[in-house]
Amino acid sequence: NPDRVAAAVASFQGMAPFARGQTPKIEQACMRPCAPDAMPVLGLVPGTANVVCAYGHNCWGILWAPVTGLLISELIADGSVKAIPSLDPFSPRRFMRRAPKRGRAKGEERVGEQW
Repeated sequence: NPDRVAAAVASFQGMAPFARGQTPKIEQACMRPCAPDAMPVLGLVPGTANVVCAYGHNCWGILWAPVTGLLISELIADGSVKAIPSLDPFSPRRFMRRAPKRGRAKGEERVGEQW
């Protein structure tokens, strides 16, 4: 979007006088990782003992880096977080499918082998 590039250039030139009067040599855009609910994914991957997620901060990654680092370091070192009550709202579990029920059913009646 050319308007956003112009706004970013104007902002940068306001902060960095040496850049005034210059234009970018390359303009590009990239996708920022963002979960469908727009919240970061933080915590252990369910069913694992040592796979930790810390991603999906969208454009807030730099601002959230200190608290994310604190939370993940607490999780790894202590097995739980102390800086906030819980990581549950950010858990990777919120995107996982529920395990299917095992066995067979005819309507609500369970038939056949149930394991």
